Amino acid sequence: MSFFKLTIADDAIEKKTQSYQNVTNFLSAFIISFTVTLVSGLWFFGISHEFNWNASQLILILHLLGGGLSFMLFLVYFFLHQKDKELQWWRFLIPWQVKQEKDETPLHLRQRRLGVYLTWLLLIIYISGLSIALPGAVFYLGYLHLYSFEQLMLLNNIHLWATFIMVPVLLMHFLWSAKNN
Repeated sequence: MSFFKLTIADDAIEKKTQSYQNVTNFLSAFIISFTVTLVSGLWFFGISHEFNWNASQLILILHLLGGGLSFMLFLVYFFLHQKDKELQWWRFLIPWQVKQEKDETPLHLRQRRLGVYLTWLLLIIYISGLSIALPGAVFYLGYLHLYSFEQLMLLNNIHLWATFIMVPVLLMHFLWSAKNN
C-alpha cells in the first residue's frame, strides 16, 4: 500500500505512463513554486528594504507563500518519486547506507546519492525557514515568542547557506537526470 494512489490505469504500460505524468506534473509545480521562493528570497536578501519598503513586504509575503507551497509539493513529489523509482522512502534518513546495488550503474548511484543530499538540504531549508517564520505566526495567534539575536542570525545563516549549497546540487541532479533520459 502506498501513500498516494494517483494512477487509475489498468495495464502496466498505461500505469507507467500515468505515473510518469503525475510525477512530472508535480515536479513542474514544485520547480515553479521553488523558483519563485528562491528568487524572492534572494531579492529579500540582496535588496535593502530601505530601497522600497512596500515591495520588500510584498516579496516577503511571496517568499512565505511560495515556501509553504513548495514544501507541500516537495512532500507529495518526494513520495511519488520514491514510488516511481521503487525506492524505500526511509532510506534518505541514513545516507551512509546508500550503496551500489548489484546491477546498478555508477551514474544511477550518483543520482541516488545526490537525491539523498538534496532531500537533506531541502529539509534543512524548510525547517530553518519554518523556524524563522514561527514568531510571526505565533504573534498572529495572540502570543509573543521571539528568538535572541544570535539564534535568529544562526537560523538565517543556516537557511541562506543551505540554499547556496543546494542550488548546484539541484542543478547536478536535474542535469544528470536529463542526460540519462
